[in-house]
Amino acid sequence: MEKCPVHTEFFDDSCEACKREYLEMKDAGEPVTSEKKYKEFTEERAKKLYEELMLQYLKSGATETDADRKAKAIIRKQCSIRGMPHWPWI
Repeated sequence: MEKCPVHTEFFDDSCEACKREYLEMKDAGEPVTSEKKYKEFTEERAKKLYEELMLQYLKSGATETDADRKAKAIIRKQCSIRGMPHWPWI
């Protein structure tokens, strides 16, 4: 990857080298495909994600019911993105 030799701590929107570096980092030069590859989403990974999401929502002040609802919605969305059925506990 070509890095901008001038702007080493941030991207400058007016610098062509920064723009190229940013686009390369974001894979903007890659052709867009209709099928993205996602990591395998196992039930174990889903449960771990659910646990992490619940903690984040509870720490942010959500009620347990709201945190549960939001976390499960995210798990369902991840299943939907991958075209797979969700588990009964969702």
